[in-house]
Amino acid sequence: MIIFQPYGIKIKSYKKESILEIAGKAGIRINAVCGGRGLCGKCRVIIREGEVNLSKPTEAEKRALSEEDLKCGFRLACQARIEETGTVIVEVPPESQANKQKLLVKGMETHVKPKPAVKKIFVRLEKPSLQDNTADVDRLLEAIRSQTGLKVNVDYEIMKKIPHILRMSNWRVSVVVWKDKEMISIEQDSSPDMYGLAVDMGTTKMAGYIVDLRSGKVVGATSIVNPQIVYGEDVVSRIKFSEEGKLEVLRKCVINGINEMMGRICKDTKIPHERIYDMAVAGNTVMQHIFLGITPKYIAQAPYSAALQSSIDVKAREIGVEINPSAYVHVLPTIAGFVGGDTIADILATKIHEAEDVSMLIDIGTNTEIVLGDKKGLIACSCASGPAFEGSHIKCGMRALAGAIEHVWIEPGTFEVGYETIDDDKPRGLCGSAIVDVVAEMLKAGLIDSSGRFIMENETPRLRRNGEKVEFVIAWRDEASSAHDIVITQNDIREVQLAKAAIYAGTSILMRFLKIQPNDIQRMYLAGAFGNYIDPQNAKIIGMYPDLPLERVRFVGNVAGSGVRAALLSIDAREKAANLARKIEYVELAADPAFQSEFLKATYLPHKELWRFPNVTAMLNRTLR
Repeated sequence: MIIFQPYGIKIKSYKKESILEIAGKAGIRINAVCGGRGLCGKCRVIIREGEVNLSKPTEAEKRALSEEDLKCGFRLACQARIEETGTVIVEVPPESQANKQKLLVKGMETHVKPKPAVKKIFVRLEKPSLQDNTADVDRLLEAIRSQTGLKVNVDYEIMKKIPHILRMSNWRVSVVVWKDKEMISIEQDSSPDMYGLAVDMGTTKMAGYIVDLRSGKVVGATSIVNPQIVYGEDVVSRIKFSEEGKLEVLRKCVINGINEMMGRICKDTKIPHERIYDMAVAGNTVMQHIFLGITPKYIAQAPYSAALQSSIDVKAREIGVEINPSAYVHVLPTIAGFVGGDTIADILATKIHEAEDVSMLIDIGTNTEIVLGDKKGLIACSCASGPAFEGSHIKCGMRALAGAIEHVWIEPGTFEVGYETIDDDKPRGLCGSAIVDVVAEMLKAGLIDSSGRFIMENETPRLRRNGEKVEFVIAWRDEASSAHDIVITQNDIREVQLAKAAIYAGTSILMRFLKIQPNDIQRMYLAGAFGNYIDPQNAKIIGMYPDLPLERVRFVGNVAGSGVRAALLSIDAREKAANLARKIEYVELAADPAFQSEFLKATYLPHKELWRFPNVTAMLNRTLR
């Protein structure tokens, strides 16, 4: 028996099962960035009782945990396995909990005139008689044709309901027709209400929106951490997990998450599930494949081809989504193996495909998508920026939970540190926006040089050696809720450099492809939850994106959610999405001979002496050469 605290959840366990696997069965989400391979060290739990029933610490645990940690009962949930029967009490500390993250639902809104794929029609029928005993289904279809001019087919499950409902309603019914060709619902009342569900299916978080299909108004919205996160932080980890014969496990995770979000909204708004007649979904290519139950295996293998690029409409009952069972689920088209429907949704919302001037869109995440161009044409690429900006692979990194430090400033000269935390709780660790702040602030204060190396000549107790490693203290243990000082290490800085270099190199390749300079970009859109919370000046200082005047930079939040709502509301938007997927030119960075050199140059941090120049990037490149 395993007891999980602070939840008070008890669950039966079996030999050789890991704590992480058992937690997943209990519905407890524990951070597991590496997919449970013992590499990230983020699934730390505390064994309060029954350690004798567990396996001995593995080499992976000895690398991730100090001797003091092990003595205090810390274990990695993915490595600690049941060896003997008996009770084990496991405490999941806040920094390891994956279900209370600060999530972003809203984003830049785009006006869409409602033109949904479904319409509701009130139909009056003549009762059958001995003189006219036409079959019920044929009678209904003829009435629809005579009143609307539409010739429609009938969903099989709806066909079985028609005789009963016609008689119960005294031959006055409402029918819902999809794309003017198929009847997907029949109802006794004459209510004109029609609702749809839009889902932004991100790798880290998912957002759901119920929309009034007649007015276009969002009547309810919510978000959750993607339940798949217990099987891996990034899409590559999930692809590997799916190859172990567990694709259906991942698919059910995301379906359950969607149903959970919808259930919340329906409960709050008192909208019946069966009144949701349409659904649109957008995610990266891997997420969309998993959602559809299609193997994503070959996306991770050169030449990184997807199984499906075009949009697809699938019955809700075939997918397992608990809206009207006969409704269709529209999955947006993708651009390439690692540029998916969420990027199409970003473009629909920002309308950069209609812009007169050159615009750049960067959706920052574990996998960052970049789009550049104007109404004449767009090009796109994807770069593996890694999970550093999500707090992963950072010693004291964490997700955007209560107590995460989200903003940092350092006083030059004294090197004293100020910070803000989420919900004003005691600090527990550093989330992505703070990590960017720390590197920028240390660079400005002269604590690190342009190579990212600590300048050890600075005299401050915050800069210290810990064994063979160097670290800088952001928050002392006595002011934090952590058992340790909250620090940034030399390795953490390297992780940030690699992440930001991948993004910057991607932008450089696209600009070179179109033969433009940073100053030619008139608008820069930074999308995604992380992109919404970072300090734009600090992101610019460390060289995350091209050197543009800050007034050209616009934070647009979760525009993927806005774009997928547009696709839900309008069949015209769906047609635009299909055209975009066909016309956008994809640039494979791995195949570009200049990418490696651009990436290496971009790992450097712009030196503070260069900030006075109007174009930091050009000056930095001259310095490196």
